[in-house]
Amino acid sequence: MLLRASYFGSIVLQTPAVLDSPLKLELRVLAPPHCTIKPSGTTISVTASVSITLVPPNQPEVQLSSMIMDARLSAKMALRGNALRVHLDLRKFRIYSNQSALESLALIPLQAPLKTMLQFGVMPLLNERLRRGVQIPLPEGMDFVREVVTNHAGFLTIGADLHFAEGLREVIEKNRRPANTVDSGAPSAPPPSTAAA
Repeated sequence: MLLRASYFGSIVLQTPAVLDSPLKLELRVLAPPHCTIKPSGTTISVTASVSITLVPPNQPEVQLSSMIMDARLSAKMALRGNALRVHLDLRKFRIYSNQSALESLALIPLQAPLKTMLQFGVMPLLNERLRRGVQIPLPEGMDFVREVVTNHAGFLTIGADLHFAEGLREVIEKNRRPANTVDSGAPSAPPPSTAAA
């Protein structure tokens, strides 16, 4: 907080009881992430706002600062088994003030520490949640082998060989629905009545 002059203007005007209140850090994504696919790789750009406020009990919140954060991540796509997975790496990070240019200059020394904190604190948690990937449904007895994911201009191609854990005929027979099914639980027709002699 000592690097930013606007903090002093907000803090000096507060009473001691308010200054003892807890701080709240709010991170809000301003727009959906933008994904760019090129032959050289896939990148994801994210823009978010960071707000720091005091939260005194039974009183309105007091905003101390508001900043904008831009991050660019590289995404590596891979097909493992029957799951399409992605691994993210933080490449570029920038934080600046949306209130004044002087505050943006004061934030420059914080760029490197915040980027390191994100790389070692946030990115492992994010990649752990992404490890499950998107499941690709396959019939029982079939698996992908020799998976390949290739980047192109604006799209990805995903290729793999199919491996049958059982014979092809057994897999087809197991997943094919019979054309004619008879409901064994349906009541049978009554026998025709016979005329009395």
